[in-house]
Amino acid sequence: MSKKMTFGKLAGIIFCIIAAAAAVVLMFASGYYGGQMKLIDKYYTALERDDFNSYQACFGHDRSEKDFADDKAAISILQDNNKIHAKADFVRREKYNQYIHIVYYDLTVYNDDESAEKSDWWLSMRHENGKWIIA
Repeated sequence: MSKKMTFGKLAGIIFCIIAAAAAVVLMFASGYYGGQMKLIDKYYTALERDDFNSYQACFGHDRSEKDFADDKAAISILQDNNKIHAKADFVRREKYNQYIHIVYYDLTVYNDDESAEKSDWWLSMRHENGKWIIA
């Protein structure tokens, strides 16, 4: 008994192959850039929650309370309310040298649904002891 491949079966097989390839690419991209974006989220969450210890953990060296206050002030300038939130969206990453990567992202700072400002930002990062830190 001979079986013919119908157009529907062929299209289904091709669709499954493309979907599997897309899933692999998305998983790779998420793992590749995910650590950097998690660090950026942790950094802004520490600023929002006024958590100096979490803020300091984002860096490879000690930061002062003044550095913390300056960083908080930098995003507070974008909104006139102390109850601000920040959301970062990955744009791109460039390798600066053997150790440093520059991560570009869009930062949206908001205090409610109607008041938000979006701007382009970047941070220099390096991979140290299996994790990303702000250089």
